[in-house]
Amino acid sequence: MNARNELPVSDQIAQSADPIGQSTPRTGARKLLQGRGMYLDDMRVPRLAHVVFFRSPHAHARIKHLDLTAARQQPGVIAAVDGRAIAEFCTPWVGVLTHLKGLKSAPQHAVAIDRVCWQGEAVAAIVAQTRRQAEDALDHVVVEWEVLPAVTDMRDSLSNRQVIHPELGDNICFSREMVTEGFEEAFAKADVVVEKTYDFSRHTGVTNEPRGLLADYNPADHTLVVYHGTQAPHMMQDIFSRHLNIPESNVRVVCKDVGGSFGIKVHVYADEMATAALSVMLRRPVKFLADRLESFLTDIHAREHTVTVRMACNRTGEIVGFDLRDLTGIGPYSVYPRTSGIEGNQVVNLTGGPYKHKHYRARLDVVFTNKNVTCQYRAVGHPIAVAITEGIVDEGARAIGMDAAEFRRRNLIADDAYPYTFPSGIKFEKLSHHQCLDQLLKLMDYDGLRRDQAECRQRGVYRGIGLAAMIEVTNPSPAFYGVGGARISAQDGATVRLDPGGMVHVLVSVTEQGQGTEAVFAQVAASAVGVGVD
Repeated sequence: MNARNELPVSDQIAQSADPIGQSTPRTGARKLLQGRGMYLDDMRVPRLAHVVFFRSPHAHARIKHLDLTAARQQPGVIAAVDGRAIAEFCTPWVGVLTHLKGLKSAPQHAVAIDRVCWQGEAVAAIVAQTRRQAEDALDHVVVEWEVLPAVTDMRDSLSNRQVIHPELGDNICFSREMVTEGFEEAFAKADVVVEKTYDFSRHTGVTNEPRGLLADYNPADHTLVVYHGTQAPHMMQDIFSRHLNIPESNVRVVCKDVGGSFGIKVHVYADEMATAALSVMLRRPVKFLADRLESFLTDIHAREHTVTVRMACNRTGEIVGFDLRDLTGIGPYSVYPRTSGIEGNQVVNLTGGPYKHKHYRARLDVVFTNKNVTCQYRAVGHPIAVAITEGIVDEGARAIGMDAAEFRRRNLIADDAYPYTFPSGIKFEKLSHHQCLDQLLKLMDYDGLRRDQAECRQRGVYRGIGLAAMIEVTNPSPAFYGVGGARISAQDGATVRLDPGGMVHVLVSVTEQGQGTEAVFAQVAASAVGVGVD
């Protein structure tokens, strides 16, 4: 029997069988494996129309003349509209946050007006009864272009020879500079200073389900329901409300099954805002689903950086400090609302990793270019910071003739030294890199691999052995969200309801994108209530 005031627990469930930490089948996996998931393209609603976008073939051009007359006359076409028409229903936005001092960007419209700033930016929207009809009508859109000089190189952008948004004065979206006291003297006295420049090319995520949404506006009660493949439904509820001039209480954002995201689906996209605006304009449901070509053109890109990093160290193997110069290109606009300045900012925060040092200098320049926009994507800034840190640490070890593992061992922050404040100001809690390194070297038989490496090299076979130590910001706390003016939820909650049949119903606001989120919450609820996961 349970003690008085304790939750009732089935006799079949042992108290010790806590589901948390146990390997359990994913909740909902059977549904997906049987093809019974409900993704955006599975949605069917009455009077549904489909929208496709005519996109710029130029990186930078002025729209001298846009003629949609022939497109409007094509079979099945409901509407063919330009940026000005959509702007009457959707206000522009600016992707800035107040806590990133000096960050600036130009207003961005759902569909371009007068000028396009990257290849793939939408200049017209075609709405038709079917997607095929809408795509056929694209061939009848007539545009007269005035091609403008395009800034595609980050260094050219930094020179400001061609300013993309003249009203901003230059191409600098955001800059940050910091230096610790005594930096120059410490580097001058160091035994060895190594330097390396690393170039990182753009890439993006490729989700099983492309981006898209179905917006359904009801003029009778001035409500908007958006079925959206997004990570942040509550953020999007606020944004649709604000820019479409609909009370937030009249906007619902519904996430069914979401086929992957990786951070791609946590931002505001111009074509998605245009789709919602078209639903309001036409007073009917409108669906947009990006095809693969559109995804490569318009899903946010990430990690275009050129980083020059120096590291000073002594012959004894002590790291003295790091010197960082990061130049990153973000496209013509800072992405709304999380901005395109966070990635570079995190590179500044985290370069140097878990290695103890007192001296640090960093300079970051985030510049506009005539390419697709970039923004926060998996492990924002961390891969760049880790790559350049570990690369320059290896250079330092080679320069003084010390084994790479031993060099790291001498410089890792001691496991008992936490909490620890990094020279950039970032605070680290309890970490255990020494313990991890010892265990890793044991598991991989590091000494044996080095002997094997040397023997292979004598035979002309080259084998590399790489080591990397990583720190990841995994729990930034509620203060991280909503900071700087971004209306992003700082807190979350759950509703748990027990019905008379003994079932436990859990309502949460976290979307499932394929990571097993539903299974995790089922385990947490089962543990808290004292029932089985099934």
